[in-house]
Amino acid sequence: MKKWKYLLAVSMLVSGLCGCADTQNTTALPQPEITEGIRGEQFGIDKNINEETIDQYLNRSDSVYRDMRMLKDEADYEAIGGDSWLSGYVEGFEIVPYPYLVNVEGLPPEVGTSYSGPTLFTHRENGYTANYEEAAKILEDLFPKDKYIFLMCGGGGYAGMMKNMLVELGWDADKIYNTGGFWFYQGEHAVSLKHEENGEVFYDFHKAPYHYIDFAALHPLDGYTAAGGSGSSETVEKPETLLEEITAERVMDLVHEKKTFALSIYLPGCMTCASFAPVAKEFADAGLIDFYSMNYNDAKEISDTIRDIQYAPSVILFADGEVKAVLSPNKDADTQYFKSTGKLSEWFHEHAGTAIISGSEQNDDTECEDACRVDFGLESESE
Repeated sequence: MKKWKYLLAVSMLVSGLCGCADTQNTTALPQPEITEGIRGEQFGIDKNINEETIDQYLNRSDSVYRDMRMLKDEADYEAIGGDSWLSGYVEGFEIVPYPYLVNVEGLPPEVGTSYSGPTLFTHRENGYTANYEEAAKILEDLFPKDKYIFLMCGGGGYAGMMKNMLVELGWDADKIYNTGGFWFYQGEHAVSLKHEENGEVFYDFHKAPYHYIDFAALHPLDGYTAAGGSGSSETVEKPETLLEEITAERVMDLVHEKKTFALSIYLPGCMTCASFAPVAKEFADAGLIDFYSMNYNDAKEISDTIRDIQYAPSVILFADGEVKAVLSPNKDADTQYFKSTGKLSEWFHEHAGTAIISGSEQNDDTECEDACRVDFGLESESE
């Protein structure tokens, strides 16, 4: 199994993290001014407030701080000396992934393409178009117009794109600063999310102040599809699961009724979860056992019941009112069962006595390389 794994951030804002300077706004803010050279011309990084000076302007009550990177970007930023993973951030900045706000354009050819799923807005030659009824409200909540806005990302590109978007949509350009990239930050308030454990590299995303956008809960405007083209206004389907979604309350009802059923735990943005989804769906369609899915963030409500879950996707088998077996992508003996519908049916046959079936669906992520570690704040009873 590949050694790269990451811990998913909880999908809500972590507040009150910064104990940095200037809570009384005693430092006067210079007028935004683009720096000289390629950093200014290509990215629009500010001359006065940037990676070298941002520590002087942290924790102001009249300001908000936004890091525009993804937890794991699909673009290959290592190709230009950067980092596709959110390995750290500056204390006080909150993570708002730019690629979830609008389609990404103008990346260096060396890095390839970034995320291409649903976005709040689409940018075309004639400007920015909202894709959801809630898009404008979300943008204004995340980037309040009555505050100064400090933007950062890895190298300064996403931050510059974000400033351009806000200004075009009516924000005051004199209140927005592109402070550059975390890759070049040398200040005293870096928060590291990357660590090694027994030779493996982990990213502690659950520690990051992260804003999660649940597109499936939003209302698409007419003409928008996940690809951003014209079409019907159907709700964008979650790519991580194709199974019937179930609530925590319904799970507990089935447990109390001592029903036999299976539950697949997935994480938004988890590549392995998306790859496993058609395998699980094909098995579920065989009708051998009731098979549901649940977002990790909803599953936290029943963490006492499923305390053995540490990675996603995980499959939990319930019988007689309790957990009978858990299929985990982090167990070497279990990884084979994620590879195909046929192998998955073998696991169910072993633990639930269901029939073994042949299936056509294969999990492209056969090594479970991007299994996402979750944290319910509980120790596993199996450890």
